[in-house]
Amino acid sequence: MIFKRRHFYLLFLLFLIAACRAPDTAVSPISEQPTTINATPEAPPEPLEQSTNIPTLIPPTEPPPATITPSPVPVDLSIDVSQVFLYPTPVIYDGDLVTFQLLAHVPNNIRAENVRVQIWVNDQLLVQDIMGARNLSNNAVGLYEWVWNTSNQVGDHQVTVVLDPDDLIQQGDENPENNQVTFIATVEDSSLLSEEQRNATWVTAETNCCVVHVVSETAAYRDLSSLLIEVENAFQHSSAILSEPINKKYDVYLVNRVIGQGGYAGNSMVVSYLDRHYASTGLQQVLIHEAVHLLDRQFAPGRITFLAEGVAVWASGGHYKPENIEQRAAALLEIDRYIPLSALIDDFYPVQHEIGYLQAAGFVNYLIKIYGWNQFKTFYANVTRDDGATLSEAMDVNLQQSFGITLAQAEANWIDYLNQLPYNAEMNSDLQTSIRFYETMRTYQRFYDPTAYFLTAWLPYPQELESSGNPADLTRHPNSELNVTLEVMLRAAEDALRAGDFARSNAHLDSIERVLTHNGTFIDPLSMNYLNVVRTATARGYAVQTVGIFGNSASVIATRQGNLELTELNFSLNGSEWVLSN
Repeated sequence: MIFKRRHFYLLFLLFLIAACRAPDTAVSPISEQPTTINATPEAPPEPLEQSTNIPTLIPPTEPPPATITPSPVPVDLSIDVSQVFLYPTPVIYDGDLVTFQLLAHVPNNIRAENVRVQIWVNDQLLVQDIMGARNLSNNAVGLYEWVWNTSNQVGDHQVTVVLDPDDLIQQGDENPENNQVTFIATVEDSSLLSEEQRNATWVTAETNCCVVHVVSETAAYRDLSSLLIEVENAFQHSSAILSEPINKKYDVYLVNRVIGQGGYAGNSMVVSYLDRHYASTGLQQVLIHEAVHLLDRQFAPGRITFLAEGVAVWASGGHYKPENIEQRAAALLEIDRYIPLSALIDDFYPVQHEIGYLQAAGFVNYLIKIYGWNQFKTFYANVTRDDGATLSEAMDVNLQQSFGITLAQAEANWIDYLNQLPYNAEMNSDLQTSIRFYETMRTYQRFYDPTAYFLTAWLPYPQELESSGNPADLTRHPNSELNVTLEVMLRAAEDALRAGDFARSNAHLDSIERVLTHNGTFIDPLSMNYLNVVRTATARGYAVQTVGIFGNSASVIATRQGNLELTELNFSLNGSEWVLSN
């Protein structure tokens, strides 16, 4: 059976934990080069707690991408190489089943399903289909899963993508010459893969609530016994707080790569679980969040996005960690980042992610506090997009029917309530640093891990991937020296944020942003120290997962190839070199 991927692509996007206000910046899967830089760092303090000794900087083993001046967005139907993604990423190996994803420019006056697509590999026509639904950034998405079997095809291959090959579209496609792009895709010998990667298979285990799926020889496989308990606890918590029984066994996929900000859910759940998880370490919040998205569809199948995400954060007790949702919502007013509810409800996902999710959770929390869960649950199930010309109008109608209050009145009352809460300076600093951290993280994704970025990520239907695709689609990810270094720095920034050390977190974000705005060049002492620690550990045969640098000491958590056991390494700075001390 062929799943209707084009028409249901948005199903999974609608449940992404990661969202972002930044404009869509697609990156070629072949060159992995950024098309633009959209990071404007705040005036930063100097990095804290770093050595005054500056180690000798050796350029990364893989040169950073060159600066590219972005071309003007075309006004007509068009595609370029930066809008074509091949999976698995970033390297295709002999035997992979390759998926093509297109994020072409399709003007709004052209229906995406009217744009025909051809994809050729060498002289073979692999795809003859149409573009599909538009994503959250209004890009038309063409998704063609597992159409190129690369078995026995080691080497370079010419790939050509053609839009509207018969030139049937006239209005909106005035320049047919930009409807075609050709590039070289390289298939590497599978002998370059480790034995574990070549022999990767799906492994399943069951709990009372769920069937849990992992890939062999991954962190989730290693930790499966404890993860089964965490998954079960997340579903039981969600069931209790929603007052909703679990009426079926749900499929939960724990994958070895970052997708968006931690996972997504449709009819099943996909959650990132890996040792070098640079986006968030709040696994329990993610599991509960996604479990709520599954269970609330049992009683509210038509619920709107604003309420769905608000309920998920409320039920999780916080977005990334246990949080005081009321105080955090009040902090939005204090730092002047509050968004009027009607605008947020009508256009939820393009809004800055942390703000949108927090406001939704805060408003949901307020309504539940005033009216109780049972009355709110009925209201929640009743609000659908069919109840008004806009989503905010649908909310307004149902607020009046359920509680006898308009949206404007409810918002005014909520703001009055928040303004009466005591001022909390630490909460304000936490929120400001959290927003900055996740914006920096998404900038990193757009530049160096683009298929993890929520606007360009392919979110496969997991059951079909398990039966038809590659485990590599959910495990393989960029792993260059530059990727490892920036990811452990992001993890260090998040660790400091969770510890309430906002100065240290911001110092790391300053350093990361300098790398991002200088085309991958490590130019300050803090980032150079992280680079050299990663390089030293890697040279000794370790895969670095986390790094913490404090003064002249560094603590590293690492694994070795073919061994999933986590090992702690201690380094000390001797002059300009990091030396393993254990």
